Amino acid sequence: MQNYYHSIKQHYLNSQGDSTGLFEEILKASNQVGMDEALAYLAQCVTEKRLAWLKANFDEAIHETDPLMEGYRWFYERYLRVSVPGDGEIVEHTRKRIVMRWWNPCPTLEACKKLGLDTRVVCKKAYHNPVQEFLEHIHPKLRFDRNYASIRPHAAWCEEIIELED
Repeated sequence: MQNYYHSIKQHYLNSQGDSTGLFEEILKASNQVGMDEALAYLAQCVTEKRLAWLKANFDEAIHETDPLMEGYRWFYERYLRVSVPGDGEIVEHTRKRIVMRWWNPCPTLEACKKLGLDTRVVCKKAYHNPVQEFLEHIHPKLRFDRNYASIRPHAAWCEEIIELED
């Protein structure tokens, strides 16, 4: 089983804008360990990479008094390098909640379309928790969610939410 994790990790680290090979490897692994386990391996790789990046970069932060915007800026603008209005829009912004709709280029979306994978499943199982863990390192009361009824290619955008718990 560890061999599948290492193979998925190598494909993930080497994907550089084209995730087709990565998801071909996930499909191959899923034949042996099941899709849930293969996507769990990917989620572990994604989490490790994001937290390593955050550890290397977050010490330079000028911490804002608004943890919601700090989480938004660190994850979307600094880590993913997406921003509004070019890559998406903010459709709701309150003191406790921010809702974004993204239409930026997405290697996961393209690979899923090519290989017939459902982004609702892939994004939930492989990418949801890594975003949550990233945000918790910014502020422990930040919570991430994604509207899986409004995710590409089933919608024109991917709708994502960050909330600040009381």
